[in-house]
Amino acid sequence: MKRFWNNRLYRGNESERGSASIAFVMIVLTLVVVIGLVVDGAGKIQANERAGQVAASAARAATNSVSGETVLSGALALNRDAAQAAALAYVDAAGMTGTVTFDGEIVNVAVATEYATKFVSLIGITSLPGGGQASAQLITE
Repeated sequence: MKRFWNNRLYRGNESERGSASIAFVMIVLTLVVVIGLVVDGAGKIQANERAGQVAASAARAATNSVSGETVLSGALALNRDAAQAAALAYVDAAGMTGTVTFDGEIVNVAVATEYATKFVSLIGITSLPGGGQASAQLITE
C-alpha cells in the first residue's frame, strides 16, 4: 500500500500532469475578466454621472446668462445666443461635447463623453460611451 501511495500522489499519472496548472490559469483568467468588467463598468457609470452633473451645471449657466439690465428692467427673457454660448463654454471646459436646445424658457443640455477602459482594452474595447442630460428653466415671475 505504501508503494501505491507514493506512486499516485507524488509521481501522478502521466496523462494528468499539468492539469492543475491549466485549471489554475483558467481560474485566474476568469477572475481577471470579472474584475475588469466590474472596474470598467463602474468607470462607465461614473462617466455617466459626471456627464449628468456637467449637463445640469451647463443648463444652470445658460439660465444665469441673463444680463443684469434685463433683470432690472423686470422683463426677464432668455437671450438664446448668450445662453447657448454659456452652456457650451461650460461643457467644453469640462472636456466634453454637448448640444443645447430650447423649449420656451427651458434650456435642455445633452452631454456626451467617453470612458477610457482599463481592463477590457485588453480585448480591443478601448473606450465606452457615456452621456447625460439636464434642463433648467428661467422663472419669469
